Amino acid sequence: MLNDIMDAVTRRLNELFGDGYEIYTDAVGQGLTEPCFFVRFLEPSEKPMIGRRYYREAAMCIQHLPGDTVQPSRELNRVADILMDGLEYITLGDGSLLRGNGRSHRTEDGVLTFFVSYNMFIMKPEPQEEPMEGLEASTQLRRS
Repeated sequence: MLNDIMDAVTRRLNELFGDGYEIYTDAVGQGLTEPCFFVRFLEPSEKPMIGRRYYREAAMCIQHLPGDTVQPSRELNRVADILMDGLEYITLGDGSLLRGNGRSHRTEDGVLTFFVSYNMFIMKPEPQEEPMEGLEASTQLRRS
């Protein structure tokens, strides 16, 4: 499920910003191309609910490096506005929509950091129990 969310977010970023922005989901050693986005999960969690139902939280952090631009703060504000609206809903691979909650951002040292959480309820399959091979029972009455 996490890979589905990651794919949907990176696909949405590409739709919003086009091929001129590189999107990274893993650490980059050398050869960083700016402008770019770094997309990662913070601390995904899961809570049991009733029965086989679970509540999953997938908090994400998206960082944007604007590259060489004349007015970097204006560029970061523009990107923040686009992300705020553009990542409210993402479409998963199966066509279902997922809403992003808790969208917020901050700018430090020329880097935009955008936070969003995609939460959902899931149903886990019932555990398959192996049937017993055979059962023998003794029904004799004991007399003392």
